[in-house]
Amino acid sequence: MSVFLPSLKRSGHLDRIHMTVCNVGSRKLSSEDEYGQKGWEIFAPNLTIYGFDADADACEASNTALEAQQINWTEKHIPLALANSVGESTLYVTKHPMCSSLYPPNEPYLERFSGLSELVNLDFYMGIETTTLDQFCQSEGIEEIDFLQIDVQGAELQVLQGASQILGQSILGVQAEVGFSYLYKNQPLFADVDIDLREQGFTLFDLDRAYRLRSRSPIGSTVRAGQLLYGDAFYLRDLIEDGLENDLKTPDKILKLACIADILNFPDYTLELLEYLTLHYGNNPDYNFAKNIVESLAQFPELVSKGITSLPAVSRILDYIDGYDIDSLIPSEADITNKDQQELPIDPMKVFHCDEYLRHNQRRLEHLASLGLDIVGKTVLELGAGIGDHTTFFLDRSCEVIVTEGRPQNLEILRSRYPDIETIQLDLDTPDLKLNQQFDIVYCYGLLYHLQKPTQAIEFMARNCQKMLLLETCVSFGEEEAINLCKEEADYPSQAISGNGCRPTRKWVYNQLKQYFEFVYMPITQPNHEQFPLDWNFCSPEKSSRSVFIASRQKLNNLLLLQDIPLKQQRH
Repeated sequence: MSVFLPSLKRSGHLDRIHMTVCNVGSRKLSSEDEYGQKGWEIFAPNLTIYGFDADADACEASNTALEAQQINWTEKHIPLALANSVGESTLYVTKHPMCSSLYPPNEPYLERFSGLSELVNLDFYMGIETTTLDQFCQSEGIEEIDFLQIDVQGAELQVLQGASQILGQSILGVQAEVGFSYLYKNQPLFADVDIDLREQGFTLFDLDRAYRLRSRSPIGSTVRAGQLLYGDAFYLRDLIEDGLENDLKTPDKILKLACIADILNFPDYTLELLEYLTLHYGNNPDYNFAKNIVESLAQFPELVSKGITSLPAVSRILDYIDGYDIDSLIPSEADITNKDQQELPIDPMKVFHCDEYLRHNQRRLEHLASLGLDIVGKTVLELGAGIGDHTTFFLDRSCEVIVTEGRPQNLEILRSRYPDIETIQLDLDTPDLKLNQQFDIVYCYGLLYHLQKPTQAIEFMARNCQKMLLLETCVSFGEEEAINLCKEEADYPSQAISGNGCRPTRKWVYNQLKQYFEFVYMPITQPNHEQFPLDWNFCSPEKSSRSVFIASRQKLNNLLLLQDIPLKQQRH
């Protein structure tokens, strides 16, 4: 979540910016792929997004959806395959189209890892025409692109080589998928991409990494997550480096760079850049960000209580604060005491053990027991356990359970209640990839809708699931595939830790599970509770609705399970 951009928007500084984003490999698999939901919408209407994908149908679907959304920025998806030259090439279309590439899948290698062959193995290949980003910009008269994202399954270096002119001319940040092993034959790897971008003046800021276990191994380490195979690399320019001689070193470009860093969750770099602009150009009101810095840092009570003016980033810019009562941000000791008394943490026991919660848990576990699933004696990973009110369901069935929970207060209660079982602090919005162990059952009741990155969470669950995933979540009414992000109370023990959750549709959850499991079921029955509808033709969008999903590696011969999304269900 951006720290400084809301203040910059309120002060009008963003009105002088037109941000241009280019997304190569822009196929939208879910609403998580919508740039308008990633923070860029704050620049609207001064925002242009160009999406490129070799799949013309995917581009048409994206453009049609955008028309229906009535967005207030410019966005269009262009059916072009970008590479390092204008000419002809071969597109290798994989079992899941999102994994298609200009390089052929390395199928013998893919088979050695869990969950890759069914996605990346070759379906068919076809001839296509390629062009370059430089050629597109030249033909369309585009002189500036500020941020470039590339996800083209191994061909990222080709795209960069075909964008050398626009890279040097204007691009300030790059996010590129990178490979660490040859998932595709002869693909360039991270080292090749890194060398290319460093030579063009970019600095690596971070790597999001993905690991896989061996497909035939029944074991995994609790220390190592498996083999590092691919990830996303984040690069930004350093425009305030001493001695730098670059045409991009202008106050306008440095401001854009600060904004991009904030979008990408590097607020420390944003602060450094805004401070630099204020100190070097702050006599011009357009580049005086002293008030924005103070306003943004004042969001953090611990900084205010220490005294805003004592912070090095603020003390250096005090001379540029004009007409702003900075002392009003420094509370008295009495104010701090009263605030602390008013904001005592909510007792998790009072939340989870209220009558409403106890009844809700009883009805859900009764229903789970009624399904007659093979649970006894299995290894179980319980995700988002709260204070452990579901844990005994598995302990009483002789299961070996590892329990995870994201909130420290809840985890403390968990450990006091179950001192003999392993408990791990784990936030599924930022999962610890070191937990890469195979479990017979992954149990996730009442957690998915408290996450802002449910796609990532389901991938994590599938990676750690050897036999069966049991999933229950709040869902939104509707036949479309949508995540439907929403706000929650971050201070409440049972709500989203980040303050951002989701209410996905049943179709979205079902199809996400189908990407990782051959068999996905929904029960023909629902728990005896009003939050579990029976007739989905007449659900009220205003009411909280819940569904149960069961994903399995093997076919389940169970008359209570349906390999479909039922419009009508019954009480068990």
